[in-house]
Amino acid sequence: MTQKILNYLKEYSTDPNRINKLFVSTYLRLNGLIVRNNLFLINFQIHEHDGDDYNALINFYNIILSEKKTLGIEDLIELFEFVISPAEKEVNGAVYTPKYIRDFIVKETLSKYSKFSHVIEQTKFGDIACGCGGFFYTLASELKSLTNKSYFEIFRDNIFGLDIQAYSIERSKILLSLLAISKGEDRTEFEFNLFQGNALNFDWQTVPTIAANDGFDIIIGNPPYVGASKIDDESRMLLGNWSVASSGKSDLYIPFFEIGMENLNSNGVLGYITVNTFYKSLNGRAVRSYFSSNKFEISIVDFGGEQLFRKRSTYTCICIIGKKPSLFVKYIKSVSSNIDSIRKQDYLTIPYSELDDYEGWQLLADQTKYIINQIQNTGTPLGKKFEIRNGFATLKNDVFVFKPIEQDNNYYSFEKGGKEFRVEKGICRNAIKPNTLKLEAEIEQNTVKLIFPYFVTTTENELFGNQKRVLNIMNEEYLLSQYPLAYQYLALHKIELQNRDKGNREYEKWYAFGRNQALTYHGYKIFFPYISSAPCFVITEDQDFLFYNGYAVISDNLIELKILQKILMSKIFWYYIINTSKPYSGMFFSLAKNYVKNFGICDLSETEKRKLLHLNDIQMIDDFLLHKYNINLE
Repeated sequence: MTQKILNYLKEYSTDPNRINKLFVSTYLRLNGLIVRNNLFLINFQIHEHDGDDYNALINFYNIILSEKKTLGIEDLIELFEFVISPAEKEVNGAVYTPKYIRDFIVKETLSKYSKFSHVIEQTKFGDIACGCGGFFYTLASELKSLTNKSYFEIFRDNIFGLDIQAYSIERSKILLSLLAISKGEDRTEFEFNLFQGNALNFDWQTVPTIAANDGFDIIIGNPPYVGASKIDDESRMLLGNWSVASSGKSDLYIPFFEIGMENLNSNGVLGYITVNTFYKSLNGRAVRSYFSSNKFEISIVDFGGEQLFRKRSTYTCICIIGKKPSLFVKYIKSVSSNIDSIRKQDYLTIPYSELDDYEGWQLLADQTKYIINQIQNTGTPLGKKFEIRNGFATLKNDVFVFKPIEQDNNYYSFEKGGKEFRVEKGICRNAIKPNTLKLEAEIEQNTVKLIFPYFVTTTENELFGNQKRVLNIMNEEYLLSQYPLAYQYLALHKIELQNRDKGNREYEKWYAFGRNQALTYHGYKIFFPYISSAPCFVITEDQDFLFYNGYAVISDNLIELKILQKILMSKIFWYYIINTSKPYSGMFFSLAKNYVKNFGICDLSETEKRKLLHLNDIQMIDDFLLHKYNINLE
């Protein structure tokens, strides 16, 4: 769709009925179609006597004519997804699924199911989060080409759908009706099996046809893209009905695997385009266990760091899953444009017995898997040898964090919102974002100040002699008397600070940070970012340095950290990350603790430590470590 078309729709209306009428009338007019019999579509036609709506139709018709010349069903699918408001997309996770992806899923599921049944005419297809019906359009077109059935019969006998939004169900009916009428099938009424409801608690056994069939033969679709923090209250309560949502903070797409599989019959096949992190992520542990315990026949086409959906930072894969048991998972990594050229022999075949449901599935070729295992089994895992920590979380960094523009012996000056403020130096701490760093030399220029309304005291355990750092927040009277400028500045933002977490949380003090994590960390640190396209590990010798929006390895042994830095900057570490971590676009990879903690840190003698510390040539460091890990990456 061109920007001119989208801009017009932004200004036109948010009313679903007006939008539907505009689209239906424009489609019919541009394609020279007249609806004579279908009562449903007749209700969506705009006529000359409809005043402003008719003028809008003419304007939109002319824009489409000048920008695109034509308007097909595929264009309507994309337009329907576009006019869902951004807020609703956030809640319901609707996205436009490209035609070539839908084509692939429909053909692959049909191919797998046809091994068990040659009676395609009677196959029961479901999409349990159908949105505006894109998959139904693809499916109905495919069934029409494979059978002698009319669209009326296909809609009545073969297609079953569910969506949480009533307007999505209505739009699915519109698309299917327009498909039939555009092919010359103008019935007074079509019979649809399309229901409004929440997939998390909808009972398909109450639908007689599905109950009689002992479930669906094929379920296809694109489960909603809603992160754990965005799930509505009703759905959050219903997540507990599904075992796969029991690990970590479950995103909404995860239970759709179990819902789909549990609503298939014994020969059934599921085909989804969905998020590709389930086979590695913490919140995917339960769904991995679900697949492994049932030994489902699963094939994954992984698009890695490719962003398939426009304006969505979502990384996806296609899963084709058979209800019949298998001893193997099949896997291939591909760019989406190459999916039609994938052959059966291109997939890696990995036994379930070799997969780790808890830590994450390593879907790797044998040689790569051997190297990864060699790395993980060398020395001591990083997560056991060193502390890996998240940075602090004020939940309002734009209030607490600032970059000084001037300073004297007692005060820092800075600007916020076009105004200049001063605060006392005594209440401030040095802080940094690890993702701003590539070299130690950049630390000073990227250091910011953190207003820190806390005391950190050190206590000593009399029995064991070890020290513990204790955090206490300043009381309001002390803050006002000792740091009046900082207090006045924070007081200007009091309402803003109180409304963190949407005002649903009661803070110890209104000026307390969102979380107390990382506020007592003391020691030498290696900073590193959340994601990176290359090794990026920077050491600071300032033991009181605080950090945010990133990670740090913390130790009281500076020499050990410098040795670790050499290892983490090596070719071996980055090979490990590329093959085990979560990918992002632009060849960036996650450096989250879950992905780095199992990297093996090789044991070194004192002589080897001294040698490694004095090596500065990258190639010589890599050669030294390749020998220590006893691997060949060539």
